[in-house]
Amino acid sequence: MAEPPVPDVRVLISYSHDGDAHRKAVLNLANRLRQAGVDAWIDQFEEHAPPESWPDWMRRELDRADFVLVVVTEVYLERFNRESEAGVGSGVRWEGSLITAGLYHGRRDKARFLPVVLREEDRRLIPVPLNLTTSYVVGETGDGDLAPLLRVLKGSPGAVPSGLGSLPEDAARDWQVDLYLGNAGEVWKRLAHDLRLALAQDWILANSAHPEVDGQDQDTLARALAEESPRHALAQPLLEGRMSALREHYAAVNPASWGPAGDPRRIGADHALVVMTSSSDSGAPVRPLLMRREGREWFVANFRAAYVIPGWPPRQEEIPGSLWDGGA
Repeated sequence: MAEPPVPDVRVLISYSHDGDAHRKAVLNLANRLRQAGVDAWIDQFEEHAPPESWPDWMRRELDRADFVLVVVTEVYLERFNRESEAGVGSGVRWEGSLITAGLYHGRRDKARFLPVVLREEDRRLIPVPLNLTTSYVVGETGDGDLAPLLRVLKGSPGAVPSGLGSLPEDAARDWQVDLYLGNAGEVWKRLAHDLRLALAQDWILANSAHPEVDGQDQDTLARALAEESPRHALAQPLLEGRMSALREHYAAVNPASWGPAGDPRRIGADHALVVMTSSSDSGAPVRPLLMRREGREWFVANFRAAYVIPGWPPRQEEIPGSLWDGGA
């Protein structure tokens, strides 16, 4: 990456155990946040080796957390307000006391306790004083838009993640920073595997008469050159040639003023189109980057809205505009 990693933001999720479906929804929320690079934590991650005292665990986790997400439901509201029967929902009652104390005695410029709901209609359930700050709808089945919440979580000091995951727009920006700085190894490493393979194949075809290329098995050579950190003797001329072409194409891109022009346009589960342009020059060209998720991370899959298909020769398949330009 172009910049050294900084500590992850730690998020604790407070919720009531309304039933199996609700527990699964909260677990899904935690994992979605983690995939987006946020160190989200819930009690379900501890249940395989439960602590000696859950209240002590909660106090420690509240102290550790940069943010606390409070998942509000009707059951949570009753227990938070101590309206449930004695002994019922004691966990939320205890958490409610600690959260209320933290709200009234904290000394922070930004809200630390953020109310979230699974459904829009549940906003009315958010208790005082949690309803004094912005609330977020995260969806019941993993289809809610987390972007507004992530902007808050990742916009505070120390909130940029390392190692847990990334967002397509962050990965696109980091790739352009490395290109601008001339970090050839990082630029190549942050390309999706199929793109690296196609670029290697294209380079081999263009240099087939070269004495070090002629006579070699093309597939074996292409696989060697397409590695994240290729060690083949021909890797240096390949990287130099690709870096030269890319830097010429992106000559006008200055990371100080360039960035995503709006939210990424999602294409299926594993692709997103990030349109980059200048925030200071209204006449600047746009530079779309097709991003692909591989595991937890996002990689540059192409320099335009088209799927790359390796082969001899490699080819590209245009992505229909109807799949991605609706939000333009």
